[in-house]
Amino acid sequence: MEEVEKAVPIKVASLNDLVRLATSTMIPHQFNTYIIKFKHREKTYLGMLGVFRDYYKYYGIPVFYYYSTDTEGIEEANYIIVSTSDEKIEFSKNPRPGIAIPIISLAEKPVFLPDDI
Repeated sequence: MEEVEKAVPIKVASLNDLVRLATSTMIPHQFNTYIIKFKHREKTYLGMLGVFRDYYKYYGIPVFYYYSTDTEGIEEANYIIVSTSDEKIEFSKNPRPGIAIPIISLAEKPVFLPDDI
C-alpha cells in the first residue's frame, strides 16, 4: 500500500474549544459537522478534520483538531449536546434540545493521523 500523507494534528486546549470550533462550522438544520472518536494508546480522542487554506504555496493543509480525554460517559455517548443559552456541554446517547453534534466512533485510529498524537 502506498504511504498515506498525514494530516497535521493540532491539539486544542479544552473540549469546549473543540466543541466551539465544531459549532462554528455548522450550517443550521443540517448535520454536516460531526466529531470522530477513537481509542489510541489507552486514551480516547475526539476530533474533527479541517483544511488550513492558502498557506504560502500550498492549496490547503489537512489538519485534525483534537482533544484527548478520559471523561466519564464519553464511551457510551453518540452526541455532544451544546446548550444554546450558555457554553455548557453534555454527552448523550440521543439528540436533545440545543445543538446536537453527532459523535462517530471509529474502530481504530485513522491511517492519515500520525502515531505520536
